[in-house]
Amino acid sequence: MLGAHAQDSIHYLKVRHINIAGNKKTKDFVIHREMTIHENDSFPAKEMDALLLQQRLNIFNIGLFNDVSINIKNWEDDSLDLSIQVHERWVIIPLPIIKFVDRNVVEWWKNYRHDFKRLQYGAQVNWRNLTGRNDALQLGISFGFAQRLDIGYAVPQFNIRKEKVGMSMYFTMLRTKRIAYATTNDVLSFMNLGTSWQQQKIEVATQVTYRNAIHNTHYFTIGYGLTVISDSVRNANPNYFLNNDKKQHYFKVGYTIIADHRNLRSYPTAGWYLQASLTNYGLGFMRTRMTTTSFQLSKYFQWKKHQRFSGAAMIKWQFSWPFKQPYNLQNTKSLGYDENTIRGYELNVIDGQHYLLFKNEYRFRVFSFQMSKIKKFKGKNAAILNSSLAYLPLNLYLTAYFDAGYVWDNYFTANNQYKNKWQFGYGIGLNFVTFNQKLFRIEYSINRYLKKGVYLHFEQPL
Repeated sequence: MLGAHAQDSIHYLKVRHINIAGNKKTKDFVIHREMTIHENDSFPAKEMDALLLQQRLNIFNIGLFNDVSINIKNWEDDSLDLSIQVHERWVIIPLPIIKFVDRNVVEWWKNYRHDFKRLQYGAQVNWRNLTGRNDALQLGISFGFAQRLDIGYAVPQFNIRKEKVGMSMYFTMLRTKRIAYATTNDVLSFMNLGTSWQQQKIEVATQVTYRNAIHNTHYFTIGYGLTVISDSVRNANPNYFLNNDKKQHYFKVGYTIIADHRNLRSYPTAGWYLQASLTNYGLGFMRTRMTTTSFQLSKYFQWKKHQRFSGAAMIKWQFSWPFKQPYNLQNTKSLGYDENTIRGYELNVIDGQHYLLFKNEYRFRVFSFQMSKIKKFKGKNAAILNSSLAYLPLNLYLTAYFDAGYVWDNYFTANNQYKNKWQFGYGIGLNFVTFNQKLFRIEYSINRYLKKGVYLHFEQPL
């Protein structure tokens, strides 16, 4: 792309113009604000390759483009132009909702005997780049095991002058006939009492973001939640909301800072990621009172001589108080939910007030496929190559991993054995990275007690 040139004789290079092509919907300023170099800026010639690569990764990480290329044009003496070519992704993606309300597929298959009554079905629309400003509209409605309505809108930057402040708003309404009312033997216990609604819930939240640098973002959140349970749930677990309450409502405020220096956010192979947060439920005067704080640091590295090999390591710590906490908020601060899981314990939930989690993974890229990069397709299939299908990636990684974690608990100890002691799991897996950088993982894991299993996941492990 850059070619050989007598760079050693040129100390600085100046960018005269930056030309962008291919962004039919995306505004130019959305791309410009991801760049660390602009028109009339100068940079050391010896840093050109690294600098242009970083611009390309910054633009790709917006998540709006299948492909990004940057080329040099009109290089004369110490001045040059930059030509940026992007290929936009599909922005309106209607998808059916067919999922199980359980935490993962294996929990549904083994613990609940693949009961199709636990199915949720419906439809959702994710409309990315609604106005060309990298904003997003989300609509979702589902029925079945639980009835749920989700509405959300987010715009990363709405102040055009400085482009540092953004906002998002979300609304969720849910009601379900079966809920997990307790944890027994480190497994969620569900209550099934026929056709009556066991839980009804409404949540609304607003978040303001402040992005003071390319890689650093501050999040300020305020929200309100109202949840009502049936008498049967309250009788089964008087501490579901604490104090034998049937209704819970709270205001929530939170602050999070993220420093994201990963090369590819969808599946990083180099760089690092840091997140720290503080969240308070109840503001100190409501019946529901809980505060959590967390810290996460992830590091990704790639072998320079053998770039098919890469690795990742993560440490995450979370602390919460007071000592006595409502059971229904355990999913916000316990191991067993989403990526906060020790692999090998997918069937289990480890409740507590605090936890420490370590994850390590080593990866080998088996192959990377994209139709647009195969020479024999070029020229003969112009219609396909001009569509998003040509940029549909398929990357396959072979992985080996080791996870370890410790949960401190002084309140939910009855009938649960995995807390207050170190737990660990290890295994091998295959990671598929495909459409819109979606991830599918299939893993074979063994835990501390030599329990083995094959597990499916759809999120990054770390």
